[in-house]
Amino acid sequence: MIQQNSRSLNMGVIGGGLAGLAAACTLAARGHRVTLLEKNEWVGGKAAVHQQDGFRFDMGPTILTLPSVLKRIFNEANRKLEDYMELVPLDPQWRCFFEDGSVLDLISDIQKMRENLDKFSNTPGAGAGYERFMQISKQLHKVSDKFFFWRSVGGIADTMEVGGAFSPAVLKDVLSLRMGRSVAGLVRSCVPDERAAQMIDHFTQYVGSSPEASPAVLCGIAHMQTEEGVWYPIGGTRAVPVALEKLARELGVDIRTSVDVVAIQNDGQSVRGVTTSAGETFQFDAVVSNCDSVRTHRELLSGSATEKKFEKRRKYEPACSGVVL
Repeated sequence: MIQQNSRSLNMGVIGGGLAGLAAACTLAARGHRVTLLEKNEWVGGKAAVHQQDGFRFDMGPTILTLPSVLKRIFNEANRKLEDYMELVPLDPQWRCFFEDGSVLDLISDIQKMRENLDKFSNTPGAGAGYERFMQISKQLHKVSDKFFFWRSVGGIADTMEVGGAFSPAVLKDVLSLRMGRSVAGLVRSCVPDERAAQMIDHFTQYVGSSPEASPAVLCGIAHMQTEEGVWYPIGGTRAVPVALEKLARELGVDIRTSVDVVAIQNDGQSVRGVTTSAGETFQFDAVVSNCDSVRTHRELLSGSATEKKFEKRRKYEPACSGVVL
């Protein structure tokens, strides 16, 4: 992480998705010169929009969770998120329709949700199981916030680098992550009703992960969401990158679209800049890649010591994707 008291650097950001825009805004707010390079004609990545016959369709995410993350980005520049976009809270947070014709709403109030599940389910203990699951989720959220959420984590060893030492307190937190258990397994150990379990699975599914294949620590998402709520940006989720782009330009970020980066120039020790598909070269002191990490290492850093080290870590599989109709 580049601190605010560092010397001003010439920074390059590859990719203008939400993370790329966030990185560009944060770096510019901390006094660095930032150039953002995006291969598409627009910024925002998956938060794109399609317009036809007077209608507008969000092509990516449809809701916003954890608005505190966005607020933190704007706070870096001493701005208020509310001055750039309007957010409306949603409760119920979502509605589930099942094959047997039953309908179940997810609401943020845990006690009321427990009561609803007791009425909805024919399985004894469904409500109490949900409350127990949410207590576990709260603990996982606490540990995640402490070790993962605001840090770059490449492996379990990174979670042990707290205060420069491995302490019994850290061990207790790490063990609470329920290593070896999946999201689906933890959910069903608490909630016996399969329909309710499917509803809880969706906390993980809507961020693109399979409950059967994801580690139980992702169950912390449930508490994150119920604690901060689900929000709808007026104008659709496209309003999020629009607000970030506005902030970036106000902070002096040089945003260049239709620029496809094909290589990160480096000497094995440090980055010198990037090369585009058009043969253009940009010189930077440091580069932030908002590309998929596998593509960044295999293509942009091809042949480098960094790429070889990355490949030795583990076998990489494609991430989940989805189509929403």
